Amino acid sequence: MSGVSDLGTRALVGSLAAIVALAALVAGGWLLWAFVAIVAAIALLEWAALAGSATARTAIALGLFAIVLLVASPGSWGPVRDTVALLSILAIVAAMAVGSGKVGWGLIYAGAPAISLLFLRSQPQGFGLALWTILIVILTDTGAYFVGRAVGGPKLSPKLSPKKTWAGLLGGMVAALLGGAAVGAMFGLPGATLWLGAPLAIVAQAGDLYESALKRQAGVKDSGRLLPGHGGILDRIDGLVPVAALVATLVAGGVL
Repeated sequence: MSGVSDLGTRALVGSLAAIVALAALVAGGWLLWAFVAIVAAIALLEWAALAGSATARTAIALGLFAIVLLVASPGSWGPVRDTVALLSILAIVAAMAVGSGKVGWGLIYAGAPAISLLFLRSQPQGFGLALWTILIVILTDTGAYFVGRAVGGPKLSPKLSPKKTWAGLLGGMVAALLGGAAVGAMFGLPGATLWLGAPLAIVAQAGDLYESALKRQAGVKDSGRLLPGHGGILDRIDGLVPVAALVATLVAGGVL
């Protein structure tokens, strides 16, 4: 019964979070920026906790991150604001890496996907591109969860994530491929969206495993307790972190 209860809690919280995220994505502009900024700031704080960063150093990183987010805001100047924001993140990380602590790297982990999503939403087909990117990750997680539970079999990475299986990964790839193709066709997105779902599912799962490694190193089960049944923000966006950054890179490079 507890398993059913946990699944119900996960479904309810996940649905509410999806509604809020979709509303922000549809609205775009300042509302999306505010939503992304809040999520990214919480993600940075969770990273700092996992890294065991000192309070003062975390506060400095959060303050610098706020400046970067302001640079990437809709009220900022020019169409290259996202590029300037990303370069600012890299400069800050380089500066903070000189000292001790790992929180500076959290700026990349939390900042890159945030700026990437804002960049994608600002494109001519921005809503469709951003929605497609997010859905690829959701479909990967959903397919992997249900196929993994139904089929079982060899573990994908027993030490990092004992519940993940190769069958689950395949299920996530199929779900992302079919769902991504459907969304790409629905919004008239570039042809690559018809097949990119499967390889991006692998990227999403890699992001998930990387966050699992961070939690294992920190000796915790979840990155936080903000989302009942899910854990913390990082537990929900771990797959989106590399996928959003990669999709934005492909779009910026004219590949997608």
